[in-house]
Amino acid sequence: MFYVFHGHDEFTRSEEVARLKQQVSSAGMGDLNITELDGRRLAFEDLVNACQAMPFLTDRRLVIVRDLLVRFEGARGARGRGRAAATAAGEAAASGAEEAFAQRLVEYLPQMPPSTRLLFIEAKTLKGSNPIVKAAQQRKDGFVKEFVVPADRALLDWARQRASQHGAGITREAADLLVAAVGPNLRQLDQELAKLAAHGNYERDIGAADVRDLVSAAKQSDIFGLVDSLGARRREDALRRLEELLADPNAHELYILTMIARQVRLILVAKELADEGGLGVDAVQRELRLSHRFIAEKLVSQARMFRMEELEALLRRVAEVDQAIKTGRIEGPLALEMLIVESCRRGAAVAPRDPAPRGRAARPGRGPGRHQPSKAARSR
Repeated sequence: MFYVFHGHDEFTRSEEVARLKQQVSSAGMGDLNITELDGRRLAFEDLVNACQAMPFLTDRRLVIVRDLLVRFEGARGARGRGRAAATAAGEAAASGAEEAFAQRLVEYLPQMPPSTRLLFIEAKTLKGSNPIVKAAQQRKDGFVKEFVVPADRALLDWARQRASQHGAGITREAADLLVAAVGPNLRQLDQELAKLAAHGNYERDIGAADVRDLVSAAKQSDIFGLVDSLGARRREDALRRLEELLADPNAHELYILTMIARQVRLILVAKELADEGGLGVDAVQRELRLSHRFIAEKLVSQARMFRMEELEALLRRVAEVDQAIKTGRIEGPLALEMLIVESCRRGAAVAPRDPAPRGRAARPGRGPGRHQPSKAARSR
């Protein structure tokens, strides 16, 4: 029996591999019947020797080979790019050697002892034309599984199911916030869910407040959501998000303002790259040196919500509000509230104006970071 596990979902793939290893270990003699090989430098004879070995005091053994099958895909081009000084004859010989390895392996698989379970693990998605993938699909003793990282609604479903496995439910709002904060990193999502479930003592659902308190990336996600609301001109939603940010006892108006400014600058650059430069999401991620692709996707999506002059005007307005707060001309929560109301006026860029309106000067003796936004701006 042989398996091909491939794809970018390292977390789920690792769990599946661990289950197979556990089955073999629990059958007797622990890990003595498990062999792991590095396929990047593996010779055909060494692979056969590992597969032909008989199990020790049990009826089966597991041979795990990592990153071998990718060698059978485009070997000539990969070697040619990696070795500029290689001759054409040398490249052809190397490619021919890999093709011969693949052919010998295909011919060997039906002869493998029935006591051997051979598992190929590939970190990347293999092509359907890969000779071992084709062999596994055509044979009854072959099994192919591609591990794909879930996206969008499927990722939210995954988070809810994983929370349940950790002994806790999770609200839809909390799942949305957690996924937006962490992105499609399943290992990190799982770690955060385990921490959140334990925080509630496994007795209640995980709520949005738990995510904001315990997941450090959630604050950045809240800024994403706030800017989303500004771009869509959803004033009430933007004001609600601001209230949630300021509800954090450690929140500071100037920090929130700084994060808004940073986000607007990133959107502005993303708009220049995507709209004027014609670059795609992957190129935007490289140019901005972003750690996750989903952040680049979010920036490009937000860039479509704004005109360039709106972004430039918003940055100028943020600078004015920053100065007004620092000089005490206006209280921080009120200044942020006014910024949101002005930014949500549909179809109009944010016009410069005095951040401190008449009759609404800052009240002395009250420090920043302690106020909830007033409700005055809601009636504007």
